[in-house]
Amino acid sequence: MTARWAYRVGQVGAAHRARMDDADRAEALAHLTPGLGRLFLGMAVRDQKHALRVLRRLGHADSLLCRAALLHDVGKTRAPLGTAGRSLVVLAEATGATGALCALPVIGPRVRGYLRHPEIGAEMLRAAGADAALVEIVAEHESLRPHHPATARLQAVDERE
Repeated sequence: MTARWAYRVGQVGAAHRARMDDADRAEALAHLTPGLGRLFLGMAVRDQKHALRVLRRLGHADSLLCRAALLHDVGKTRAPLGTAGRSLVVLAEATGATGALCALPVIGPRVRGYLRHPEIGAEMLRAAGADAALVEIVAEHESLRPHHPATARLQAVDERE
């Protein structure tokens, strides 16, 4: 088993075990305005926990990067895939089979929405009145050529979480 494959399998297991307690939520919400906090709380617990791990690895120094860490996957709230569907996407990405998954008639449209979560998240943040820099980082957090200097820092940690 390759290291990348093992990492992806571990990601699926971590998603199933994710739990947030009051201290975790308070830590996250301390970095967000009430409106952005509502978006964070609307995320699946597995995504909240992932975001908090990213925040902790980045440290708490830069306010913009903290908000980006907590909200980079907010667009996934609009992708109606449950844990099983999301696990399929993670495994398909590890094997290079996302095209085949997207082509399936029942799940394909939802998978395509899930894969567009950076763009969707940016739209959600824009609608919630987030600043342009946060919107830009979220929009490009999976881009191969990000423009905002903070995006590369977020990507480096996000890829390991």
